[in-house]
Amino acid sequence: MKALLLTLLIFIFSNFKLIAQIEATTNDGKKIILNNDGTWKFKESSTKKTNETDATTDNCSKYIVTQVDKMTGRSSTSSKKILIVSKDGGKKGFGIFLLKSDKSIILSIQAVGAGGCIDDDGKMNVLFRDGTRLELSNDGKFNCESKYTQYFGGGFAHEEELSLFQTKEIETIRIWTSKSFVEENFTDAQSIELMKSFNCLSN
Repeated sequence: MKALLLTLLIFIFSNFKLIAQIEATTNDGKKIILNNDGTWKFKESSTKKTNETDATTDNCSKYIVTQVDKMTGRSSTSSKKILIVSKDGGKKGFGIFLLKSDKSIILSIQAVGAGGCIDDDGKMNVLFRDGTRLELSNDGKFNCESKYTQYFGGGFAHEEELSLFQTKEIETIRIWTSKSFVEENFTDAQSIELMKSFNCLSN
């Protein structure tokens, strides 16, 4: 075994003039770079950089889209698609859409299945997977189209609430109407999609 190791080392060092750098692995699995001047250094891990990239620019193309109005030249950034949270194909549940305006992020939720109207101070209850609870009031106008609207940023503030949507996965949302309420549980994939959409629109 020692003879094999010695032969390997002689081979490596005899080829330093031909190869500028050699990558090797230590006994504990760490990657190192051997330089031809006899020095070495640990190889930087690209995992962290990859994860950071996934959480920002590269991955955002999965969740948001920017469109330009060809008539006005103005651009708008929004969810790539409506997030449907429903167990029965949409007869009861939510259609969730995010839109970024000049100074705020707009959360628009179509709450289907409870009937009635949503007051201008109608409530939305949010339960996050870590047990955090949040209650918000409709920022939109009174309507009988089951539409709940929430603004984050700008004159509406809600900065702390926005931070929760950006950092925590949602377990359940309940939206109250004048007759009853619509409540749906989110799958893991739906929770992550909404959280990442909030993050991407905030960048």
